Amino acid sequence: MSDISTLPGTLDTVWQRLFDGVVNRTLPAHTPVLATTGPEGPEARMVVLRAVDRQAGTVEFYSDLRAEKVAQLQADPRATLLIWDAQALLQIRLRARFDVIAGDAAEPQWQALSPPSRTLYGGSPPPGAPLGTPADHCNGPDRAAFAVLRGRLDRIETLLLRPDHHRRAVFTAADGWLGGWRAP
Repeated sequence: MSDISTLPGTLDTVWQRLFDGVVNRTLPAHTPVLATTGPEGPEARMVVLRAVDRQAGTVEFYSDLRAEKVAQLQADPRATLLIWDAQALLQIRLRARFDVIAGDAAEPQWQALSPPSRTLYGGSPPPGAPLGTPADHCNGPDRAAFAVLRGRLDRIETLLLRPDHHRRAVFTAADGWLGGWRAP
């Protein structure tokens, strides 16, 4: 972990955790919790982090275009990703505005998926539909059902829990990610 006692070190730690989470499925950042707003209030589910771009300030994950989270993000693109690293006692919250990318614009990501991974998008019936038994669902693949959800980060917040002193920091895109300390 970078020097989390400084603001630049804290921000570097967040980005390194995100980059590592893309490539290492055993790390907490690989499967953050995505919180959106649905018609009945807050909704949360785990997603798989697929890409991170620090320069652009973006994160990406994939979804079946017919999933509820996609409709929720189309209705209100604001969402939060939450990562809890129990070993480091570090919580990372990422607030973002998401774009739903589908069709030809998502072709590079679709092509990069392995054939078994492609079968996760486009199954029948669609996500969330009632089933009599789990065997009543057939996997895809269906290229038309694949979507990339790209979040443009506008806020990063960390909370480091230490026995002697907790440490909280907030960084925003609006201030060029300079950041500031907050009371835990």
